[in-house]
Amino acid sequence: MAERRADAVVAGVNKAGTTSLFVSLSTHPAIQPSSIKETRYFLPARYGHPLDPPSVWEGYFPATDRAPVRLEGTPSYFYGGARVATAMAQRLTNPHVMLVLREPVARAISFFTYQKVRLRFPADLSIEQYLAAADALGPNDFLDPENEKYMAFRGGCYADYLPGWLETLGTERVRVIDFARLVRDQSAVLRATAEWLDLDPAAFSPDALQSENRTTGYKHATFQRLALAGNDRLERVLRRHPDVKRRLRGYYYRLNGRPTREAVPAAVRAKLVARYEEPNARLARELDAAGIVRPEWLADQTGSG
Repeated sequence: MAERRADAVVAGVNKAGTTSLFVSLSTHPAIQPSSIKETRYFLPARYGHPLDPPSVWEGYFPATDRAPVRLEGTPSYFYGGARVATAMAQRLTNPHVMLVLREPVARAISFFTYQKVRLRFPADLSIEQYLAAADALGPNDFLDPENEKYMAFRGGCYADYLPGWLETLGTERVRVIDFARLVRDQSAVLRATAEWLDLDPAAFSPDALQSENRTTGYKHATFQRLALAGNDRLERVLRRHPDVKRRLRGYYYRLNGRPTREAVPAAVRAKLVARYEEPNARLARELDAAGIVRPEWLADQTGSG
């Protein structure tokens, strides 16, 4: 392998296909993924706290690693904006950051459903109750990592966080990826991302395309709690053996999984659409000013407002 050219990070956003992107990119022979997807190494910077020593970051990669690109993916980094971007610029080699943006109403609903699947809220909690509780929190409340679970709406206000990344790292080292395109044509996204990282886009393995971390419901909460704990505890091992992880996941879904679709009243959807009009307009202006192609769901946005 050549000398390292970049440290690449999938830095956002939650429930926008970041795990699938991380796993698929990890199959490239010139990319060394971290031993766990979400190292969360730079998260302290989001909350104004110092980072752990560099040796902690290095510990997520093999000591013999000589791959040109190292890769990790912690989607909640995005919400640290300039603070996290600055920490990466100071600590990493030529940091390249990927941001996957999903239509915010769909992302908010998916995020809420995922929090319930992770047993962070009661299964019968309605989205109206959840949004009311989240709206009661102020900016200072979100300096507490425990309140990350309330980021359904706030997490889709991408315009609040994107400028810090662009201003700190520059447009050449921040890649905005459209979730809709990632789902529709993952192969094209992977090839384009490899080229952006100065890697051979033809070097991906035939099984590079992956769909990971889909939100799936559960039948029994006790089994779900045990499965979540086991997955978290064994992630380092399972990341090294993705086929084993997929087989175990398939077996568990047959045993305790069930389809999940959040019942969201039309009035709630309409309210979310209205609430996102202003931040979406700002996002359109930010992307246009940076010369970045808008995601499909933002194509008709006027950028005014």
